[in-house]
Amino acid sequence: MRRYLLSYVAQMTYENSAITKQTFEEHRRLVSLVDGLLATIDKLPSDIVWGNSTWLQDSEILDFIRIQALSLQHAKDSIVQGYYRDAYHLIRMVFEGYFLLRLLSTCDRYPFRIKIVRAKTDPSLDYTKQRVIQQVKKKFGELLIKIYEEDKHTLVAVLKGRQVLDEKGNNTGRILPFYYGVWQRYQPIEHHVRGKSPQEKLSTSRFLEGDWASIPRSKRGRVDKTHGQLGRYFLTFDRVLENLRLNGVLNKKTTTRVLVHYNFLSNFSHSTSDSIKKLLRLQNYYMVGGGGTLISYNHYYSELALLYTCHLLSMHLEHAVYYLTKWGHIYVKNEEAYHLICQKVESEFGYFWFIFNKPHQYDRFAHANRKSDYKKKIFYRPKDIRLRDVRYYENPLYRLKQMHYSHQELITGNAYNSPFPRADALR
Repeated sequence: MRRYLLSYVAQMTYENSAITKQTFEEHRRLVSLVDGLLATIDKLPSDIVWGNSTWLQDSEILDFIRIQALSLQHAKDSIVQGYYRDAYHLIRMVFEGYFLLRLLSTCDRYPFRIKIVRAKTDPSLDYTKQRVIQQVKKKFGELLIKIYEEDKHTLVAVLKGRQVLDEKGNNTGRILPFYYGVWQRYQPIEHHVRGKSPQEKLSTSRFLEGDWASIPRSKRGRVDKTHGQLGRYFLTFDRVLENLRLNGVLNKKTTTRVLVHYNFLSNFSHSTSDSIKKLLRLQNYYMVGGGGTLISYNHYYSELALLYTCHLLSMHLEHAVYYLTKWGHIYVKNEEAYHLICQKVESEFGYFWFIFNKPHQYDRFAHANRKSDYKKKIFYRPKDIRLRDVRYYENPLYRLKQMHYSHQELITGNAYNSPFPRADALR
C-alpha cells in the first residue's frame, strides 16, 4: 500500500509538472498578461496620493479589490496546475463579488419598499395608494426620484443617497451609497443562523449556545430582524443585479450576459449530479486502478479560465482607478499605465465576449446563420449584422471551441476563418 501511495504521489507530481509546462507553452501571452495585471493591482496602493481628507470607504473598497485579486492569483495557480474545477469555483466567487463591488462603491439610487395598508376610513385601495404617495413625497423631499407600483400591495420609492458634507457643513459633491451602509451593517449570522428561516418558520437560536443565565430572560436571544431584510432586499445576487439595473450599470442585455456566466460557473461550485458527470466526462479527471484520481491538461478549460481571470482582473483594476479618482480628492500616479494594460486585455483577448465588451466576428457569423431562413431563401451575411443585434451565446466553453476551427455553413455559404485554429476543436 505504501509503495502504491508513493507511486501515486510521484505520478501526480509528474502530471502537474507536465500540465504546467503545457499551459505555459500554449497560453504564454495570456498567462503573462494575467501576471502583469496582478502585479499592477499589487502596485496600485503605492501610486495613490491621498488628499487632505480621507474616507474609510476608500480604503475599504481598495482592500475589497486587493482581496479579489488575491483570489484570482490562486485561480491562476490552480489553472496552470490543472485544477480547473477549483479555479472556476474561485472565479465564480470573484465574478459575483465584482457586481457587489460596483453596487456598494458608486451606486447612489436605491429602492425603499412601502406596504400599502388600507385604513378603515379609506374609501378605496386607490385612495390609500395616493395617500401613501403624498406621505412619501413629504417625508423624502428632494431625495425622492420616482415612485412605482411593484405589486398590488407594494409601492417602491426610488431614492438617492445623501450628500456628504465636510466639517464646515459644505457639500463635498460626494454621495455616500446607501448600499455601502447596508454592506457594512449586514451580519449573515444574524440573518441565517440566529434569524428565523422563512422556509421552515423555525428559529434556530434555541438550539445554539445562548446567553448567560445572569442576563434577564426578556433580553436573551434577541434577534435584529433587519439583517434578514437587508440580505433579502439588497444583497442576494438577484437583488444586486436588480439594483445595478436601477442605477444604469446593467441593462436587460448585460444582465442576461451576467446570468449566462453565473450559471456556467455555478456548475463548478455546486455538486449536483449533472455537474459531477460533466466534470468526469468532459473535463480532465480520470480514475486509476487501485484508487486515486489523476488529472490531465485541457486546452479549452485552461484557456477559458485564464480568459475569465484576465478580464476580471482588468475590470477590477479599471473600476479601482475610476472609483479612486471619481471624487477629485485622490490622485493616482501613472494613471495612463493602468488604462493601457486594461486596453491591452481588450485588444489582445477581446475575442472573449464578456459583459461590457463587443462581440467577435465569429458571433456575427453565427448570428447571420441563425437568422437566415433557407426555406424562404433569405440569407444574411456577417457584415450585414449590426453589433447591437448580435444574440449572446449560452455556453462559454462551446463557443470557445467553435472559435478554434474554421468552417463554412453549407446552407448559407457564410464562412468563418479562425485566427487560432486547432485540430482538436472538432472533438
